[in-house]
Amino acid sequence: FFFQAEDGIRDLVRSRGLGKTPQMGWNSWNHFGCNINEELIKSTISVITTSGLAAAGYKYVNLDDCWAGYRDSEGYIHPDNKSFPNGLTPLADYAHQLGLHFGVYSDAGTNTCAGRPGSLNYEHQDASSYASWGVDYLKYDNCYDTGIPPQTRYPKMRDALNATGRPIYFSMCEWGVNNPATWAPDVGNSWRTTGDISDSWQSMTSRIDLNDQWWSYAAPGGWNDPDMLEVGNGGMTNTEYVSHFSLWAISKAPLLIGCDITKMTAETLAILTAPEVIAINQDPLGKQGHKVATSVLSSQGQANAIISQCQTGKQSQQWKLKSDKSIVNQLTGTCLEIYDCETQDGTIIQVFPCHVSDHNSCAQSTNQQWNVNSDGTITSVMDNKCLDVYDFEGPGVESWTCNGGSNQNWTFRSDGTLYSAVGRCMDLEADLEVWAGELQGGSYAVLLFNRSPSLANITANWSDIGLPSNTAGVVRDLWKRQDIGTYSGSFTSVVESHGVVFVKITPK
Repeated sequence: FFFQAEDGIRDLVRSRGLGKTPQMGWNSWNHFGCNINEELIKSTISVITTSGLAAAGYKYVNLDDCWAGYRDSEGYIHPDNKSFPNGLTPLADYAHQLGLHFGVYSDAGTNTCAGRPGSLNYEHQDASSYASWGVDYLKYDNCYDTGIPPQTRYPKMRDALNATGRPIYFSMCEWGVNNPATWAPDVGNSWRTTGDISDSWQSMTSRIDLNDQWWSYAAPGGWNDPDMLEVGNGGMTNTEYVSHFSLWAISKAPLLIGCDITKMTAETLAILTAPEVIAINQDPLGKQGHKVATSVLSSQGQANAIISQCQTGKQSQQWKLKSDKSIVNQLTGTCLEIYDCETQDGTIIQVFPCHVSDHNSCAQSTNQQWNVNSDGTITSVMDNKCLDVYDFEGPGVESWTCNGGSNQNWTFRSDGTLYSAVGRCMDLEADLEVWAGELQGGSYAVLLFNRSPSLANITANWSDIGLPSNTAGVVRDLWKRQDIGTYSGSFTSVVESHGVVFVKITPK
């Protein structure tokens, strides 16, 4: 199978038909970290086939960091002989016998992120070893890079993999630091657009928001990757995991399970095997769905503070420092505050109706008072912690112990914006979102997403998703697997807090 491509290099990457749709499988890192061994991987391979996951489309079983042991005197990599005493070939053979594929991990640096041997300057030797073991997939990380740009390091492994003659899926884990969507389609089959995910609502939503800006670069053969799934690991509610899986599905993100599938609940299995949701992710047209409309649930209520691209005259980005030390949003008239007076690092910053004079509120309302300092920091009167851009990337803003980082440096500008040194402006997060993407055959996948803390009506207008306003369309609920009805011009549904309604709209 050959893809048409813009140039010969891209054609070479895709020449074996890899990545025609986003990869589906399992990866060891999110749940197990370095605690992996032969017995665990063999049992995981078995459960993928017996649980229905393989039948649902999950084919790759991927070892992450910590499988590698040492290099021999000739430079060849060997598995950790304590965790994998029989090597990796028996595991690859076992996966292949059951109709699955087998993957490993390495790093485009001198060491892996956990300190095992990396592949920098050993690309051809390592690729040859992987091929001889029967490896079908390589996740390639970005630690210990010795200062060499990723645009130089990653193509070397691409060429080494292609030289083996074995079709090995190339999953680039460059973390999005050099905007890989703009150059990685000529190098790999997927590329990370973000830092690592963790099992929390804030982390999950921040990963998909960062990924969304690159939606137009995805296509069959190469996909944006906001990191692996956390579904089933326990840090979010079932509703939030449904949202997580839905957002990854419409975004044509890799569906790589990150939980212990040998102990997963029935609810987790139901999410991971939802057939009509998976079908959106695997749609052969390969167009990434993306955010097409947003709105704020209430101009007077609670909303999270975020950073976004600065826009001249945008009221939600305009703030005023008052004499009582409150910082007031000019659109809503609400005050910037530390959520619920919590004092731990990473507490969410939000806006809430102002109550600075109410000394009966938590911390006597000092969670709504701020010091704007000459060193560029903005610190809370309540606990002296700094306003901090989450993980230097955002979009979330949090309170964190002051450490001198650029993500804690702010400037009140003359136009009323509060500018972060990371290059964006303080803003309010829209509560209600519509995501949409075209499917093969002219249908559209549409996701109504409610970030707010309460039930809300969300409307998808045909003009936002790409359909003519006078078109009649059959709306089908993808989670319930049933048709809802025929609508023209728009579709509205009630969506629970932190939940989604995920539909397919088919023009009549």
